[in-house]
Amino acid sequence: MFFLISGAAATGKKSVVRMLKGKIKDLECHWYNEIHEEDAFKDKHDEEEEWIKRALIAQANGRDFLLAGHTPFGKLLACPSAIKLNGIKCCLLDCHDFVRVERYLDRPQFEEWPLCQDTLCWAVFHRMHAHDPKWEQRVLLSKEMPGFQWERWTDWQKGDKRWDVKIIDTSENTVERTAEFVQNWIMEEKQKKQELTPENIWWE
Repeated sequence: MFFLISGAAATGKKSVVRMLKGKIKDLECHWYNEIHEEDAFKDKHDEEEEWIKRALIAQANGRDFLLAGHTPFGKLLACPSAIKLNGIKCCLLDCHDFVRVERYLDRPQFEEWPLCQDTLCWAVFHRMHAHDPKWEQRVLLSKEMPGFQWERWTDWQKGDKRWDVKIIDTSENTVERTAEFVQNWIMEEKQKKQELTPENIWWE
């Protein structure tokens, strides 16, 4: 299975990845920006597709795959190779805006990602996108991403069982507590019947 840990800045995604490594048998854990260190992907926009291809290698070897980053659920589902994954689940890590700002200011600042109202608006989009696939789809849909199949999910309505995103509010959690919540969610999902599998042809 492919587990996506999504969300805007300062919710603990990268820390959760570090804490979960080695905690769940046969689960690879990765942070989205790991791929940016590879020269071949510094100036491209196909990182999600590349991560899925790596997940498919893990899948062929009997391992699950966890990726944490800013990728919204809909973008992952639109990736060309997403239909080959034996199960896809998404968990959104979220927090109150007051908490987000405090956490953001407590860590190193990057010129390309300044703290501003856009930071909070991106978090709101993630929150609404997780709740309703119809919300502001224009934010994601792009003609500059050849091969992406947005139509796989853009007609889905709120409440569609295929659009099942777990939301975890980390506002009052320690990193350890958030990692525990995510670990429990993964273990629970591994026991459930999955909707997003090749056998279910979920994209039609």
